[in-house]
Amino acid sequence: MRTTRSKAIALAFLIAAGVGGCASVTPDQRFPEVQADTLARVGGRVEWRQGTAADDLVDQRIAALLGQPLSADDAVQVALFNNAGLQATFEDLGIAQAEVVTAGQLRNPDIAGFFRFPSSPPSGLNWNIGIDAWLLDAFLVPVRQRLANASEDQTLRLVTQQVVRLAADTRAAYFALQADSAAVRAQESLAEVARLALDLSRAQGASGNADDLRVAADRSAYQQATLSLLQARSAERASLERLRALMGLTDRPVAWMLVREAPGPTSGEPGEDELLALALGSRLDVKAADAEVQRQEYALELSKKWWLSTVQVGVETEESTDGQYTTGPHFSAELPIFNQRQGEIARQEAVIRQVQRRRTALQGQARTEVRTALQRVSAAREVVVLYRDEILPLRRATLAAVQDRYNSMFVGVFELLTTKSELTTAETGFARALQEYWTARSDLEVAVGTRLPDVPLPAANPSAAEAAPPPPPTSPPNPHQQHQPR
Repeated sequence: MRTTRSKAIALAFLIAAGVGGCASVTPDQRFPEVQADTLARVGGRVEWRQGTAADDLVDQRIAALLGQPLSADDAVQVALFNNAGLQATFEDLGIAQAEVVTAGQLRNPDIAGFFRFPSSPPSGLNWNIGIDAWLLDAFLVPVRQRLANASEDQTLRLVTQQVVRLAADTRAAYFALQADSAAVRAQESLAEVARLALDLSRAQGASGNADDLRVAADRSAYQQATLSLLQARSAERASLERLRALMGLTDRPVAWMLVREAPGPTSGEPGEDELLALALGSRLDVKAADAEVQRQEYALELSKKWWLSTVQVGVETEESTDGQYTTGPHFSAELPIFNQRQGEIARQEAVIRQVQRRRTALQGQARTEVRTALQRVSAAREVVVLYRDEILPLRRATLAAVQDRYNSMFVGVFELLTTKSELTTAETGFARALQEYWTARSDLEVAVGTRLPDVPLPAANPSAAEAAPPPPPTSPPNPHQQHQPR
């Protein structure tokens, strides 16, 4: 009899332990969803580095990308593969998955007992052992699982949002470096023009054909051009370091190049109403806000069923000092006399109203961001088109005409150098305009929540004068077709 009771108690304990031990945690179980969403929203691929052989393949892919002139998409792909902060964010998925597993597990049973030694006959040992189970806690498991699943959905959206944000930041840093590099080349050309003008005025001053005031003015212009060149190089180095940090390349030398010029603008974007509807249906922060509302609603349901977690049912066996056994069930529960969780429930209801209103505010913010970004893109496109189709062709045609007049000795070298400087300044403005356009378009894609189609905008047909090729430069051209960051 004694052995039978002991075996029954041990069996019950082992069954409970076995049921709880069946669950396992797979941290990357939902990572394929992040990969699919990233491909659709960013056009790139993410990999979770977990110390496996797949990491070597990722490193090989990064090396291949860095071995060729980097486009903006290439830079984004390197960042998605190599950014350490993003890899840390992926661990949030493992944390959320662990919470899902925990939510599906029953509460562990309690085992308790005692041994007592009598001070007088009968002198047998008095002992008691019992096991208690939180049986009604099983009714809370589905609610806890819904709560944990909603939290995991929210985490999934927020992790993917970090991927999208990293891609946008990398694009912005890429185009900033591209524009800064163009500015350096332009300032180098302007400094060379200023040097030539200074050399010429000095030579004319030595021969009595230029006064000291002209020489001083050209010297001041050369000093200003040199100062601007130093500032441009400093800005280029700062932009390079920002891009290196986003791409996770701060621990290796810069041996990669950028494509020299940014692509031209696209033909246009969808209409405002279409973009607004797309944003409210696609933005990950809005989806995360939806998941947060659902999560808090499940938390309220769990709070209202608090009493289920206080009920214990068990069985115990006791041997008295005279050798008699008693076995039977017992239970315990909390009596809700003083505290019926009214405050906790009221708090949770207030939290639900709060997150609902935050979601509404976020939707309004999304609309504002879409409209603002769309206006920026439209304005930036107009500036780019104005530079590309009118300002630059006119500056090039003007320089060609001045070059012809200079060759015919109708104008002097100072007029030629001034015209060359005006063209270089316009080219710098065009590079900055392209930077603003692509940065604004990247921000629009973030505001909408997904990639937009890239249909190039065709250039206008220039007139015969505008189509004239630029004259030979006054200083040696740069033989490199791509820019290698300094």
